[in-house]
Amino acid sequence: MSPFVAKIRQTLTFQTNPAMRYTYLLITMLLSSFVNAQNGAFTIEGKLGSPQSGKVLFYIADIISGTVRADSADVKGGRFTFKGNTPAPMKAILYSLADNSRLDFFVEQGKIRVESKDSLNNALVSAGKLNADFAVLRKITDVIENDRRKYDQAMKAAMDASPEKKQDVQFQKDWERKRKASQEELTNAYREFAQNNPDNTASVFAVASITGQENDLAQMKSLFERLGEPARNSALGKTYAAKIDKLERVGIGAIAPAFTQADTAGKAVSLKDFRGKYVLIDFWASWCGPCRAENPNLVKAYERYKDRNFTVVGISLDRTTARAAWLNAIKKDGLPWTQLSDLKGWDNEVCKMYSIESVPKNFLVDPDGRIVAKDLRGEALDNKLSELLAEKK
Repeated sequence: MSPFVAKIRQTLTFQTNPAMRYTYLLITMLLSSFVNAQNGAFTIEGKLGSPQSGKVLFYIADIISGTVRADSADVKGGRFTFKGNTPAPMKAILYSLADNSRLDFFVEQGKIRVESKDSLNNALVSAGKLNADFAVLRKITDVIENDRRKYDQAMKAAMDASPEKKQDVQFQKDWERKRKASQEELTNAYREFAQNNPDNTASVFAVASITGQENDLAQMKSLFERLGEPARNSALGKTYAAKIDKLERVGIGAIAPAFTQADTAGKAVSLKDFRGKYVLIDFWASWCGPCRAENPNLVKAYERYKDRNFTVVGISLDRTTARAAWLNAIKKDGLPWTQLSDLKGWDNEVCKMYSIESVPKNFLVDPDGRIVAKDLRGEALDNKLSELLAEKK
């Protein structure tokens, strides 16, 4: 991975900055990739008032193909250029390393002009209808995003000036409270926009913003169905519809997709090997803090119900380079159940089958191979297993 790609991933990762969480999710959620689409050439021509030099990153992530596209360009006299091909409109980001400014927009076939009297934060995009629609939405959301950005910068500056604030519980609580309030304000803005502009293509993006990382299928379908035909039938709308269809295949009541992967010893293990039992398919990774924090609860549930027709199958999103970390995590966390992985990270084939966009994530499969629950953690997992596996008197 180049240092430029590493930098943009660090900027966008939802583990570190909640303010970036939805943006990263939506990039991976809404990218179009159609089999019959023809590649369309595009050129991005940028003109900035500031900075006049430095590097600008161009970043696209495609969740369907599992690929990441990234590029960088030198800024000379405030100008930069990117060229490429896209099979369909794709959500993208331009990010300036010089001043940490950024621009969210859509890559479309043809010439795309990005102009600003100062930084990327205030840039205007001249391109096709999709970007024009998105600009209407940005006028509303940018106010909220900029306020949040300024607040975050002020809080970070306060911590730099007084390092003890990093340990100040009340300071951190106030910061988190402000972040949540800002996110709620943003969600309400997206909801109002989608309601008032049902035919606007950007309303698809707004709906995806509302549903966010949880992928609540019922909410996704409800909000999407309220959009007008122009939005639903747009390239972006068709992508979102395809996502809903994919999630329905692993929804409650669906037959769990069959899979086979290697265990820690290299032996092939299949989901069908556990037919006749309740199986919790647990997606996790050694590097995932929330996953590791949840493992004690899983161990407790496993020990309590393992003799009542229940087991766990772990699917790791670690990579080949992290095989040792994967094995060490299994040992350190005391995970006695079957652990599988193809060590391809987010490209894990089972991960793709089950539309995994974040971890931890789990699916409870009944003895007939049907999904009966998902995203069960802590007390919720114990309650569900107690309900299903109550000892007969």
